[in-house]
Amino acid sequence: MKRLVTRYLNSGWLPALAYIVLLVAFTIAAVSRFELLANVLFCAGGLAFVGIIAASLWHLICKRWQLGGISLISVVGCGVATVFAFGVLMFSSMFGPSEDGFADNLTIPEGIEIAEPDAGDTWGGYALRDDTLEGSDKFQDRVRMAMRASGNDSTEFTADMPSLRKASTDHANIFGNYIEASPDWHVFLEQGNRFASRRWSFWGEPRDTLHGYISEFGGDSRFQTRCLLCLDRKQWSRYSVQHVQEGKDSVEPQMTLGNSLHESRVMIECGGVWVEVFEQSDKPERRMTKATVAFLEDEFSDFLTSPKDALAAAQARSRDLASRLAGKDGRPFRLLTGMQPGIYEVAYSLNPGEPGSVYLKAFEVTEGTPLSVERLERASKTRMSWSPETAESFGAKAGFTIYEGDWGKPYAARFEVWFRPDSNKPERKLAERIFKIEGWQR
Repeated sequence: MKRLVTRYLNSGWLPALAYIVLLVAFTIAAVSRFELLANVLFCAGGLAFVGIIAASLWHLICKRWQLGGISLISVVGCGVATVFAFGVLMFSSMFGPSEDGFADNLTIPEGIEIAEPDAGDTWGGYALRDDTLEGSDKFQDRVRMAMRASGNDSTEFTADMPSLRKASTDHANIFGNYIEASPDWHVFLEQGNRFASRRWSFWGEPRDTLHGYISEFGGDSRFQTRCLLCLDRKQWSRYSVQHVQEGKDSVEPQMTLGNSLHESRVMIECGGVWVEVFEQSDKPERRMTKATVAFLEDEFSDFLTSPKDALAAAQARSRDLASRLAGKDGRPFRLLTGMQPGIYEVAYSLNPGEPGSVYLKAFEVTEGTPLSVERLERASKTRMSWSPETAESFGAKAGFTIYEGDWGKPYAARFEVWFRPDSNKPERKLAERIFKIEGWQR
């Protein structure tokens, strides 16, 4: 062994050759999805790279300058080869086949009730929608009206929302219940903090979008926006955002470019709540930001007229939404298809009877394998309105993805709705159903 190590360290080419062989083998194993072999080769390759550095130092210590120089060049060359190999792996993971074979040997059992997800539509609405409902919503109308103006080069705006400040500070409990009850707001949890993104409605149904961003890049309309309430006054993520104070002072937003559009992201600290307004549009003037601030001031000015009546009206709308989402058979929850197999929405029609959050768990039926454990709870979790009247139900929605399985290979999965109360009481299961689903793949 000592002789082998000495020969290894004294060689100018052997350490680099050993590393390159291991790197090629690791890349092939990783692309071929031999996970155990790939992990072993990854560790061995790491040791081999350390060996190249050790050989370089050994040559320099022994004043073998030529071999030392060759070894140092080998370190650089192997580093470049490593970057190339990981680029191949990244390209393969993004564009290569993503079949995981999860459902290859699964069968859908007979003799049990198995539902199929209802059809969603491309706008995020539902096939069970009522076409007599008003199609849009007042907030969306206000923003679109602002965007019809030509726009100018002045970016300044005023973050004046005294009614929102008063509502979130002087009526904090009713304000929070109002936001959770209103179908216009999607309340969700991230790292233990509550957030609410403003929805737009299509065909009378509030639409959920990825992280609350609303985009249009077709035809003459090119914009992206988001209105996000930070209910616990914590930032949603670690991106850069400009903090300003609510008030009558003029705000000069920090401008950048995104999607070849003028972009700003401003966090308005407003008493008991923070308001993040994101805008990408074709002109420097912050037309959507101004419209958002003005609409929020109007909404909560109306709220302050009678907070209890505003809450009751929001709960009534939530009950109406629940009756539509439950369908004719009055189901406590439904699944709806998304834009691709494996992408779904859940439509809740429930009353947990106390404050808290609902979320999904899912299991393959025949073997009981948990599905998408790390992501499903977070994606499907939402705050629910509630009432002590058990006969009442309230509506809420969320989108999620099931990653186990492949397109065209359906299998049966049991979905359970779980409730996590704010009171720290034990979690409890509210409902369960079995659905025929498929997994998502690239």
